[in-house]
Order: sequence, then C-alpha cells, then structure tokens
Amino acid sequence: MRVALTGTPGTGKSSVARELRVLGEEVLDLNELARRHGLLRRYDGRRGSWEVDLRRLDGLVRGGLREGRVFLEGHLSHLLSVDWAIVLRCSPPVLRRRLRERRCPEAKVRENSLAEALDVITIEATGRLGRERVVELDATRRRPRALAVEIARLARASFRGAARHRPGGVDFSGDVLRNHNYYIRNNSAREQPGS
Repeated sequence: MRVALTGTPGTGKSSVARELRVLGEEVLDLNELARRHGLLRRYDGRRGSWEVDLRRLDGLVRGGLREGRVFLEGHLSHLLSVDWAIVLRCSPPVLRRRLRERRCPEAKVRENSLAEALDVITIEATGRLGRERVVELDATRRRPRALAVEIARLARASFRGAARHRPGGVDFSGDVLRNHNYYIRNNSAREQPGS
C-alpha cells in the first residue's frame, strides 16, 4: 500500500515522517529521491523551488517499491500512484510564521499560505483519489509524534476509522477574508530580493 503524506510546505510533513520512521514505518522522502535520481528540472528562483519530473518520479515509485506499506513524504506525493493520501493542514498564520523562520521568500510564503487557506492540496488529492481515500488532519497545534501515532494506527488498520477525518473538516478559508490585502498586493513592486 502506497500512502501519500502530503500538505502545503510548512505543515509538518518532514517532522511527522521522522516520527513515523521511529514507529517502524517505511517512509520515502520524495525530494531526496528526486534529487538522487536526477529528476529535478528547472529551478524557479522567484518561488525558491525546483520543478520535478512527476511522470518519471511516479514510474520510479511504482517500479522500485517492495511489497507492503510505504509512506511517500512530499507536497507532490498525492499526485503520484498512491492508494491513500494523508493531507496535513496548518492554519495560514502559523504556516506563514514557520515559512518565514525557514527564510523563505515572501512570495513563497504568500503563495503557500493562500494555497493552504484555499485547500489546494486537499482538492487535488480528492480529485485524484476520491473523498473516501483522503484523510485530512489539522497539524496546527498537534505534536508530530501524536500525529504519527494516529497515522500509523490508521494505516495499520487499513484505514478503518478514517471516515471521521474525511476532507472538509478543516477550513482555513476565513484567512483570505481577514487578510485579503496581504494576498492581493503586488509582489514584485513591494518585495526586496531575498526577502
């Protein structure tokens, strides 16, 4: 069983993945896998990220995994051939703080917090897998260990009990209304390089 551990950058995927490994789960870091196999295409300096050859990454994942359960950690993992997707969510103000602490460019902070407020990853995952194979967890105030324990329990039970975590239970869309000027202002005119 292939399980996507996905979410907007900054929602806690890497921290939860570390805890899943401690619990004995197999977790593949898709960013590292893409780097190791030369699947990074073009660097987008404005967004501070690489474009990934998803078709080849999906082929690598489908052809190179042994039988059993494996978690695929990365914000694009739900776009691959997976059986389930776990979408970690985080309130946009907390997400903005986390991304700024990582020294992400303000354009990337704005883009990712808007994507989180608008449920972009959840919508993509449900569009590919259907609502019944997507789990949505609010990671805003939960420790990575507690999330990992819950995720491992769900996966070990073949996702029995996942219905209480169906998409739609987490809603951060109000952040767009409260902070509309933040989201619509002209990035290029107001940002300094490297900010």
